[in-house]
Amino acid sequence: MFLKKSKYTHILEVDSKKVVFNSMTCAMAEADDDFINLYERIEDINEDDLTEEEAELVSDMMVGWYIVPDVVDEMNMIKLRNYAGKYSVESLSLVIAPTVDCNFGCQYCFEHPKAGYLSREVQDKLVDMVKENAERKREIDITWYGGEPLLAKDIIYDLSERFIEICEQYEVHYSGMMITNGYLLTDEDLGRLEQCRIGEVQITIDGTEETHNSRRFLKDNPSEGTFAKIIENVQKLYSRGIEVTIRINIDRTNLEETKNLILYLKGLGIPEAAVIFGHVSQSTEFNKGIEDTCLTMAEYANASLELQGFLHAHGFSGSEFPHYPAVKKNYCGADSINTFVIDPKGYIYKCWNEVGDVKDSVGNILWDKSEYTAEMVSRNAAYMTWSPFENEGCMACKMLPICMGGCPYIGVVHGHKRCERWKFGLEDTIKKMYKQRIEADVEE
Repeated sequence: MFLKKSKYTHILEVDSKKVVFNSMTCAMAEADDDFINLYERIEDINEDDLTEEEAELVSDMMVGWYIVPDVVDEMNMIKLRNYAGKYSVESLSLVIAPTVDCNFGCQYCFEHPKAGYLSREVQDKLVDMVKENAERKREIDITWYGGEPLLAKDIIYDLSERFIEICEQYEVHYSGMMITNGYLLTDEDLGRLEQCRIGEVQITIDGTEETHNSRRFLKDNPSEGTFAKIIENVQKLYSRGIEVTIRINIDRTNLEETKNLILYLKGLGIPEAAVIFGHVSQSTEFNKGIEDTCLTMAEYANASLELQGFLHAHGFSGSEFPHYPAVKKNYCGADSINTFVIDPKGYIYKCWNEVGDVKDSVGNILWDKSEYTAEMVSRNAAYMTWSPFENEGCMACKMLPICMGGCPYIGVVHGHKRCERWKFGLEDTIKKMYKQRIEADVEE
């Protein structure tokens, strides 16, 4: 058998050492001279001619996918993995917006808030949908979204109980999470969240008090700060053992003080909370005009890596450092056949960037599929057939297995690809990960 180098192997130099990383497996290893010498001449060697030591090394190199049999078509394997993820029907993932109304007036919001809540008719159809899927699936996953979902908390609690009852009946795993601004949480809600198996709550805090209040303010009373109440609610969630993810949306206007916010959060005594960073970007017609304040993807990649290091240095064990790349099957729910976003009127979307904008819907839960318009069917098909394999840049890129072409929404709606931050930050991430492992080995 003849062998060849994997197209997706990266060789980096770190403090005079060679480190190899492969995008197909996300395996990383230190490479000594024997490794490098064998790797460089592997395509001229017949495996049958290897010494015992070389054969053992080749076996290790193949486990990490640094080299592969020459009969392997790596692109076909990536395509197969992508299709398996994209068209899997083993689970149902719903992002439900019981309202797209919001009590906040955030400047960078990509949605257009509208009054209205899930009608009983839409709620019953959602229950029917969950039941139909529970009869033949292994998992039901619900994300409560908005607008601000807690404006419709009674609907959330009622539907959650109905969903859980169905999943228990069919012995299907059920999980729930909520993305909320955190302002409306009450002590009573904390108990209800637990009862409704909403095990994770994501809350955005955009800076220390003054900056946060200037960015994430009450729509009807902009001068009344929201920071203090949100912080209080984060602490309550944490004390109840509910997983809290704190999201910090960063752009040019708040990047410099993000470290001050991290130090403030440290002072609250919640080092196990996960802190993640969001890249503020102009993505829809509703947040036009913010382009000048947005970081480029390269700037965001560098900033987020530095901030991850700062989190790690200050003991935030819930935040991975560095945020290590992972192999992607497909990019996200937008290009997954069994993931949908549902708005209060029952309209169905593939991407939550579009929720509430009916012209971008791909159907309606209340309708028979024969009622779907040609535009709806076409838009759904565009998302489900969107593919990085039709882009020459993606096909040639060594990052493809950990990027999968970037955001489908950008591809479908804007007609171009937006490279993931790994294109700009992978080498620095691998170098930091390697140094961290070396330091850990020394301490042991």
